Amino acid sequence: MIKLFKDYFQKSKVFLYPLLGIPKGSRYIPKETYMHCNSKGYEGDEFKLFCIYEGDGSRSFEAFETIKLLKNELFVDYKDLGNRLNLYVFDLSVYPQTWLAVHEGMYSRIHEREKKTITDFFGNKGLIVETVESYLYPEFYFPDYAELLAVSEDMLEEVGELCDPPNTKKETFIINSYKNPIITKDSISLHK
Repeated sequence: MIKLFKDYFQKSKVFLYPLLGIPKGSRYIPKETYMHCNSKGYEGDEFKLFCIYEGDGSRSFEAFETIKLLKNELFVDYKDLGNRLNLYVFDLSVYPQTWLAVHEGMYSRIHEREKKTITDFFGNKGLIVETVESYLYPEFYFPDYAELLAVSEDMLEEVGELCDPPNTKKETFIINSYKNPIITKDSISLHK
């Protein structure tokens, strides 16, 4: 069974965040993730993942921050955003094919190694698992989507992908800007 998402969801959260190796269901999850940051020092940066976390000042969060974020092998930068919000920047240049595939909305072209990481992250049970799998391996799901959307399989095969491409505006975090508030509606949950 697959689910059609009517509202936009952050593609960076589904396809890139799992590459950090932080288990789904961790006590602390990002408030949001982004593929771009339109701020001095980050303009034009490719192959980055920007994660916003809300620290709660607890020892538990400090331990999580130290072990899972600051000591993450992909971690490159940190910014205190105020109001307990922090920006953590990760360099995904070790996954160029995957980052570019996600950036272009060509999820079926994500490297097979990262497809496994993504599907392992979401587990093997539940609606979200099969839905994410359908984005990674659309050729196996064309009949299901054709029926669900009341379109021909040929049309879906011509398009090739079953998930919309990333919205660059929504995937760009603007530091100190109220024009791009952090998305707070949980469209894709990283909780267990």
